[in-house]
Amino acid sequence: MYKNVLLVGASGDVGKSLLPDLLADPHFQVTILSRTDSSVNFASNINVIRVNYSDKLALIQALTGQDIVISTVGGEALMKNFDKTLIEASLEAGVKWFLPSEYGFDLDDPAASSTPINIPLLENIELLKQNQSRMAYTFISTGAFLDWGLDNGFLGFDIPNRAVTLYDDGKHLVSGTLLKNLGKAVVAILHHPELTLNQRICLADTTFTQEEVLNLLKKYTDNKWTVKHITTEEVLKQAQEDWEKDNWMDAYIAFVLAYAYNGKGMCNFEKKTSNKALGLESITLEQVVKEAVQPKETNA
Repeated sequence: MYKNVLLVGASGDVGKSLLPDLLADPHFQVTILSRTDSSVNFASNINVIRVNYSDKLALIQALTGQDIVISTVGGEALMKNFDKTLIEASLEAGVKWFLPSEYGFDLDDPAASSTPINIPLLENIELLKQNQSRMAYTFISTGAFLDWGLDNGFLGFDIPNRAVTLYDDGKHLVSGTLLKNLGKAVVAILHHPELTLNQRICLADTTFTQEEVLNLLKKYTDNKWTVKHITTEEVLKQAQEDWEKDNWMDAYIAFVLAYAYNGKGMCNFEKKTSNKALGLESITLEQVVKEAVQPKETNA
């Protein structure tokens, strides 16, 4: 029933993690949608359609014949809510199933509606729900991307310099998924429409506190870690100020960190994950931390 899959945003962090698993599955015929002005080149055996993203008719034509559209757009395209354009074009083109670029938070949580960065995403959710009789949807919440966030310091851990910023003393539970595992999860979602159509799917390889991560980092590095403390309330206040000053990227990062670490539920999926139902293997926090530390130790 669902064979032709169009991936949008294939050169970004999320898209790059999905592409190999989609291509490896013989059930799917995969096409990449890319901007006409993009300098990114893909392997010659991958079907790529290049369009002007501002040309709605060209988008509709590119999407025609696709069963599933998976959006992994980020950055400027996310800021300009390109997903809304994609959803509208997909409806016109007769696409059967749409997966928007959400990931991260559980946007069904009541706290989501009070965050300005979520407003366009919530509008997209409403648009998809209003049209679910014409096109199915699946919303995917992954929590924090653990491997990505530990590697680049986004989650507050500067592993090379043995420094950490603890939010609210690192006491609150946070769910996280390894970015490298996301492709397998999305393929599993596509293979189980009976579980995933018109649903929000929460994924988590592990649920943890910053304090637990720090203790494991000390175990696998050394005990000489510099610790900085900050409250999520302070971070949220700074996010609001940056937003009002149009410092969009600073505001976006601050909002994400504040809501990830404030323990209010938007990033804690402990009792609502679908990993087991989708047949996804579990992984311990200790494994995650060991993998995050080992390459840095090797290259030191």
